[in-house]
Amino acid sequence: MLGTPAAILKSQVQSQIDWGVWGQIWIAKYTIPKPQDYCHVNTCTYNAKKALLRAIEELGGEQNAFDVPEVGDVQGEWIGHRKGVTSFARRPDIPEHEQYEMMMREVAPESPTILYFHGGAFCLMDPVTHRPTTSALAERTHGRCFSVRYRLAPQDPFPSALLDAFIAYLSLISPPPNAFHSPISPGKIILSGDSSGAGLATSLMLLMATLNRIGIHRIRFHGVSVPINADYVAGLAITSPWLDVSRSLPSVTRNLHYDVIAPPSSDHTMPYPNFPHDSVWPAQLPRVETYCESSMVIHPLVSPLAASKENWRGVAPVYISVGWESMQDEAEVFARRVYEAGGAVIFDGYVGMPHCFAIMPWNEAGRSAFANCAAFCNDAVKDRVTRRDFGSWTNKDGKVELVELKKLGMSNDERKMNLDDILVNKLLEKQRRWRVNLERKLRNFEKTRE
Repeated sequence: MLGTPAAILKSQVQSQIDWGVWGQIWIAKYTIPKPQDYCHVNTCTYNAKKALLRAIEELGGEQNAFDVPEVGDVQGEWIGHRKGVTSFARRPDIPEHEQYEMMMREVAPESPTILYFHGGAFCLMDPVTHRPTTSALAERTHGRCFSVRYRLAPQDPFPSALLDAFIAYLSLISPPPNAFHSPISPGKIILSGDSSGAGLATSLMLLMATLNRIGIHRIRFHGVSVPINADYVAGLAITSPWLDVSRSLPSVTRNLHYDVIAPPSSDHTMPYPNFPHDSVWPAQLPRVETYCESSMVIHPLVSPLAASKENWRGVAPVYISVGWESMQDEAEVFARRVYEAGGAVIFDGYVGMPHCFAIMPWNEAGRSAFANCAAFCNDAVKDRVTRRDFGSWTNKDGKVELVELKKLGMSNDERKMNLDDILVNKLLEKQRRWRVNLERKLRNFEKTRE
């Protein structure tokens, strides 16, 4: 977990300020109402929370290792490209549902619906910070985005954000009463995000893959039995994905001189991420990580890097863009595992680029990666993404070098080791172990003070 000069709560408030809407963008603000689908323990029908808890258990988590979140309303923004106006055009003064109707007049038939999750280390930022990205995606794809305001840590740790993400997905395919939109075919939905939002999108795909694997094919949502079939989305499009909350792999230090993200501390006695103290952090019950309990830090739904390749069998096509950044290694290993599981992977790497360069349109590499991501979204909903054996690295001069997907994460000129599955799992466990031990010491110390 990275730190910032300001306390978390102050940074959260600042990153959630809505400075208004203007220019070539449609925004329709919508709140998914809390579903009232309560399930008794012994019933066969799963609601969203019960299904999520079952998947966590299946992938190796115990329910006493985390606080079970309540289901609540989930806010979000429908976003589309607004044609025929200047960059200074004011937002029409009409109700939100009419904003949506105006947006849909400019959305092409059969175009993607992109379910987008913003980055921010699971504890910062908001759909408002990512409007330039989501509106550009909508423009490039001639489609629409639904950008989710999921709950943030440390106030709402795992699995709160993932539960919100799951409810957002269910609302797309089975709209609640009075929703703005009509039901959307799963084959027209792309899961997408950057950084931690990319990790959340990947966790959501893993959640639904797991539910299918263990035979949970229907979810009770707003009184409707909603099918979760094998073709639950058209694709996953992620940039600079944070897939390893434990930050276990060598690129977190190897790529320091290229990246904007500080390396993790080597001092394993440090009790907290480097935030100034405030009312939300450190937590009342001490934690090492803002996002989760230490015992859960390498659970596959927290850190999808920890999922074995068997967990990725049958998933939708995947697009990944990454630079020479702290998260390079985890992106490569994830891409390799999906490929080895039989999946279609488009790996789009850029030499020397920092974290989240692909959502920064003022550089050529970012423009290229963003265009490739949008093209993938369009191809995925038209079932035009084919399995391939090679990804690519593009250098600073624009020269493209092919790389075998099966060799991603393996030794090369920059990486002097093979990040095979055995080594990756050892590194993950090493990072989990010291966190668990430190968290136990912190809590024991807290008890002695009471």
